[in-house]
Amino acid sequence: MKLSEKSKTSPVVSLTPLIDVVFILLIFFMLVSQFMQLQKQSMPLTTTGEVSKADTGSTRIGIIKNETSNAISYRVNTRVMNQSQLEKYLQKNKVVEILLVPDANISLQTFIKVKENLSNLGIKKIVSEFISYEVN
Repeated sequence: MKLSEKSKTSPVVSLTPLIDVVFILLIFFMLVSQFMQLQKQSMPLTTTGEVSKADTGSTRIGIIKNETSNAISYRVNTRVMNQSQLEKYLQKNKVVEILLVPDANISLQTFIKVKENLSNLGIKKIVSEFISYEVN
């Protein structure tokens, strides 16, 4: 009895799915790196106890949040204002430099949004000061 020899063929590995996965990963990382660059903000900070260079000639604006209505208000000197009152104040007094001081309950997203709004109003220099709180 004669056995027939089976032809030995090497298995073929298709590279098409591998190339697809590599391109999808490449596109994903390119997009993620673009979003990370968009979120970077330059924020000159001062620590408590130091006198900021902007303190002498700039307007100090505090960001405060009403806990019951979650509305954002602004404290300029001792006066509390809403967004439209602040815009009128800044235009009337031709303010170009401010020292922005958020309260402890202000989120970073809210802070960045306020900073962008002030920048759109024509504020040339915005210096940020964060007050650090120690918990015992």
